[in-house]
Amino acid sequence: MAVPPDNARKNPPLPNDPLAPFKPDLLQHFPGKEALLREGKAYSQRRGRTSKAAVTCLGVAVAALWLADPAWQTTRLATRVGERSTWTLRDGSRIQLNTDSVMVVENHLRSRRIALERGEAMFTVSHSWRAFVVTAAGVEIRDIGTHFNVRRAHGDVDVAVMEGAVEIKAGASSARVARGQALAVHGGQLGPLVDVQPGAVAWAKGKLVLDGSPLRLVVAEMQRYRDAPIRLRDEHAGGLRLSGEYDIGGLEPLLDALPAVLPVRVARHADGTVDIASR
Repeated sequence: MAVPPDNARKNPPLPNDPLAPFKPDLLQHFPGKEALLREGKAYSQRRGRTSKAAVTCLGVAVAALWLADPAWQTTRLATRVGERSTWTLRDGSRIQLNTDSVMVVENHLRSRRIALERGEAMFTVSHSWRAFVVTAAGVEIRDIGTHFNVRRAHGDVDVAVMEGAVEIKAGASSARVARGQALAVHGGQLGPLVDVQPGAVAWAKGKLVLDGSPLRLVVAEMQRYRDAPIRLRDEHAGGLRLSGEYDIGGLEPLLDALPAVLPVRVARHADGTVDIASR
């Protein structure tokens, strides 16, 4: 008996296909191998195009989000009349808020933004790749240093820099203010650069520093720390000058001591009002 070759033993011939007579009818209802291969290839191409489109859309969405710089956390900080408080932000930056002040702190995706709505604040900024921007009465102060003071009063903004530098923008104008310099913005116009006066930032240490200051300005400064009004009864009294260093927490004794250092009379009333007049 003849022995079939090796390949015949491994791959014996297939028997007659019993479905052969029905193939034409079956192909009308079911795809053949070639059709399945074509469909598989087309599906792979469609899936590749869909994946590329999804990646492109995701990239556009991320870029738009980055440019929009949305806020993900907002905090409102405020102090009462006569109160001073200090806050430390999540990034380590510190904010000291002076009497009767209000600000809104916003953490954005790529920036830290603070809106000073009223009053005065001192900022010690922690270095970060995220920008640190303070706005007040339409003025933008962008930190490029570490330590500066911003005061907003009646639409005017005063900026004093103790360390580093800031960039100030008001409308189309801008200026760089460096360590030891101060700048005032009045009516949206940038003023000249001047030296920082010691009294401008002494409040952060609880001090009121006066250097021949007119009494009208001294009274306006003291008024920031008390609810009841202080009234100057004549212009002569307002022009008298006062010097010295005083504790902000001891302004009431200072009022009582004025007649000992200036030719004035001080009258206190039951509602807390104080009148100051020449004598």
